[in-house]
Amino acid sequence: MAHDLMRGVGGGKPFLLMEQSPSVSNWHDYCALKRPGVMRLWSWQAVAHGADSVMFFQMRRSIGACEKYHSAVIDHVGTGDTRVFREIAALGKELEKLGDATLGASVEARAAVYFDWDNWWALIHTAGPTTDLDYKEQILDYYRAFYDLNIPVDFVGAEDDLGGYRLLVAPVLYMVKEGYDEKIRRFVADGGIFVTTFFSGIVDEHDLVVTGGYPGQLRDILGIWVEEVDALPRDKENSFIYNGSRYPARLLCDLLHTEGAKALASYQEDFYAGMPAVTVHAFGKGKAYYVAARSDAEFYNQFLQDVCKDDCGIWPLLMQTRGVEVVLRKNEKGSYLFLLNHNDAFSRVWLEDGCTDMLSGEYIHGGREIKLAPKDVRILKKE
Repeated sequence: MAHDLMRGVGGGKPFLLMEQSPSVSNWHDYCALKRPGVMRLWSWQAVAHGADSVMFFQMRRSIGACEKYHSAVIDHVGTGDTRVFREIAALGKELEKLGDATLGASVEARAAVYFDWDNWWALIHTAGPTTDLDYKEQILDYYRAFYDLNIPVDFVGAEDDLGGYRLLVAPVLYMVKEGYDEKIRRFVADGGIFVTTFFSGIVDEHDLVVTGGYPGQLRDILGIWVEEVDALPRDKENSFIYNGSRYPARLLCDLLHTEGAKALASYQEDFYAGMPAVTVHAFGKGKAYYVAARSDAEFYNQFLQDVCKDDCGIWPLLMQTRGVEVVLRKNEKGSYLFLLNHNDAFSRVWLEDGCTDMLSGEYIHGGREIKLAPKDVRILKKE
C-alpha cells in the first residue's frame, strides 16, 4: 500500500525507492533479519507497484552512532563474503537482464481509493467519538481486500481527475473539502460507483461540522441520514447479515435512516437492531454505497468482489492464489505481469495467456499452471 500511495502522490507516475534496508533494521523492539529471498521479493514488489529504482541504505555498515547495527551492502567484515552481499549481487544481475523494459511503466487501475492527508490529521486531532479510530487502518481494510482479489488500485486526492475510474472508495471521508462533494456527485451521476463508510461527511475543510444532518454534503448522493454514532470498546461488537452471512460490526456503528437508499444489511443486536448497516443508493447513472460500521476481512473481500463484478465490470488480473501477489505494469514496450510468492511453500498460479519470463528467457504457454518457489518472483511479458 505504501508503494501505491507514493505512486498516487506523484499523480500515477513511477517513483524512486531511495532507501531499502539490505537486511536488518536497528530501531525495532526486535531487530529480525530479512530471511533469505525476502530482500529480493520486496525489491521486485516495489518495482511491480511503480518503482523505477531500488536503492539501499547503507552501502557500508558504520562503526559508530545510532546506525552502527543497521544492515548494509558491505558488513563490518568488510568483504563480499556474506549472505546479504551475495543476494544483492544476484539481484543486480537480474536487473541487468530486465534492463530498461519496465522503466516508465504505469499501473493501470479502474478502481481508486481516496486518501487525504488533511482528513487524516483532522481525525487524529478530533475529540471523539473513539480513540481507536485510525484513518490509515480504515484505508488498509479496503486496500487489503483489493490486494487479496488481485484488483489493481490507484490512490487519488481531492485534486485528481476521476474520469478514468469506474469505482471510487473513500473510507471515513470525515472531512469533505470545498467542491469535492460536487466532484463525487458528477462522478456518480455519470455512472461511477462510490463507496464510503461510517463517520463520513461530518466536517468541512476548516474542521467545522456541516449542520443539517450527517453525512452533510454527501447526504443526497448516499440517500441516508445518520442520526447517531455508537462507539464500541475493543471487547464489544454488534453484527449484521449481508448476502446471507453474518459479519461483525465494530469500532463505530452509525444509526441511520434511508432517504431513497436501499438497505443491504441490518444490525442484529442492541436497541438499533434492524437499522441499516450497509446501503446502496441509485443516483443518476451510478450508485453510492455506505458501510455504517467497521467489519472484518471476509466482509470486505465479499463486498468489494460483489461491487466490482456486478456494478463495475472490474475483474481480477488472475485467479486468486493465497499469498501470491499479482501486479501488472504497462508501457510502450509491453505489459509485464509480476507474480510474487510471499508464502513459505511452493504455490501454483494458473496462466490463461502465453508469455515470456523476463529473467529466465523461458517462453510459457498459456492455459497451464506454473509453480513458484517460496519467496520467488516471476516477471512475465504478456503476448
